[in-house]
Amino acid sequence: MIVSGFGFGSSGTITRNIDADAWQIASWRGLVGGAAVLVYAWWRHRRKRGNGSGADGRLGPILSLQSLILAVLSALSMILFITALQKTAVANVSVIMATIPFMAAALAWLVLREHLRRSTVIASAVSFAGVALTVLGSLSPGDLDGNLRAVALALTLATLIVMIRRFEDADAVLALAASGVLLFALALVTADPIGIPSDELPLTMAFGLVFGVSLVLWTEGIKLIPAAEAGLLASSETPFAILLAWIVLHEAPPLATVAGGLLVVGAVLGHASADLAHDRVSRPWLRPRARPRL
Repeated sequence: MIVSGFGFGSSGTITRNIDADAWQIASWRGLVGGAAVLVYAWWRHRRKRGNGSGADGRLGPILSLQSLILAVLSALSMILFITALQKTAVANVSVIMATIPFMAAALAWLVLREHLRRSTVIASAVSFAGVALTVLGSLSPGDLDGNLRAVALALTLATLIVMIRRFEDADAVLALAASGVLLFALALVTADPIGIPSDELPLTMAFGLVFGVSLVLWTEGIKLIPAAEAGLLASSETPFAILLAWIVLHEAPPLATVAGGLLVVGAVLGHASADLAHDRVSRPWLRPRARPRL
């Protein structure tokens, strides 16, 4: 989870070092990252088959309506992410994206009727205050446009999380991989991904590979640790993104962004700490080891 946080956190710095338009960056990132995830999914199924777990070694269906909805949401988030990074500070985008867990919790309450705890409501209110402070602190036309795109991005990803939970029969990993191919195909019609400068292509493809590896690590990491720990470690993306932008791009975050970021990250850490304190999550490292049954 920490390595995936670093990979996702490097996105802003990498994007700022590529002199291509948003569609070119997003489409190549999606295509290469999606291909990497598809290779991993194929290897995973083959490995399960070799271990005799019952898998037939074939990739599951990815063209169902549910999978298509997931792929469209993922593709939309890719283009919103790149355009937001090109129009506002990396720190602003990172702070706003840190509210995704709380947006997802609110949407899950509305759509799935999942219980919404009081601690989650309080943490959500604090985090949204941090976002409001970040947005209001950057009211120049360019920054405001980028901040609003980042808010739309956070809503899109929160919706994607809820839909993944709603569509239990859909293979989310394959759908997210297919979204990169879908975005590249759309770019062939609406933009010119092939026209990307040749000297920018290696870094863009490396960007896609980092995205694919980070997505796989994030997906597999969630399965191995309790939810609170996963949310806590996933929040490392925000300080990583701000720190890398500061060191590499010399992009010091505005004071309003620092204050808003402290509110958002504090809400995330406080919420995870409350879960741990009230034993709402399991602690596998404290369980007695049991002998496996044959």
